[in-house]
Amino acid sequence: MPKETPLHASRWAIPSSTTTDPSGDPSPSQELARFMKIVARLKWKLPFLSEAYRLATTHAADVAPDDVAYAEIMFKIDFHEYYALLERAIVHLLAVFGVSVDSQFQKSHVLRNGSHRYHANVLEALRKRTCPLYPVLGKGLAQDQLRLAKQLRNQWKTADSTEDERQRLEQDSWSLESYDLEVMLNAIFGGLEEGYALAQASVPAKTGQMDVDSNEKVVDTSPWNTETGWDFIVDAMDWEAV
Repeated sequence: MPKETPLHASRWAIPSSTTTDPSGDPSPSQELARFMKIVARLKWKLPFLSEAYRLATTHAADVAPDDVAYAEIMFKIDFHEYYALLERAIVHLLAVFGVSVDSQFQKSHVLRNGSHRYHANVLEALRKRTCPLYPVLGKGLAQDQLRLAKQLRNQWKTADSTEDERQRLEQDSWSLESYDLEVMLNAIFGGLEEGYALAQASVPAKTGQMDVDSNEKVVDTSPWNTETGWDFIVDAMDWEAV
């Protein structure tokens, strides 16, 4: 996994101000700021995820099979958590354009048929040709890799299964080695970077204390290195869609 990805570019800077509309809902600029903070969190966790994947797929002769099996379980859990952050980033990016994800099943962790419909809805929202993010995340390599990431996320369900249950559950799953984590994340991050450019262009620049078009009050964002402004991530650690 390369040390740098497109999302680490210096142009990814939090806007100098964000706004909240009169209804109390986040404005497009606030959604964009939240998206960028989640991306920063994804970047922070990336080296640890990469190392976990290496340990889970090692074939070194001096590594005990039990240690590899344990590392595999830990990686699956790590990736499940990572995908939850990635999904939240996409939801906030969609919200910049006023696109919401159908949350009919968001509070129902697992449906009777075992599917996670909300997660499918996120990808379906991107695949709609009317979606502003369709050109960069709804088709092509980025979309293909998002689908693979969702598939890999689902492998956590075998983590605490018996061997017989595990074999049965994984009949339709690929081995971890069959996923190219570097290709996957670089493609997804590339799509997010292009999506960010589209979103940034769609959010009107804020000048002075009021937005000229909407009369929204401007609220200054905090610098990256303070805790203020990051609380929305902590508050949502129990992300209902997970």
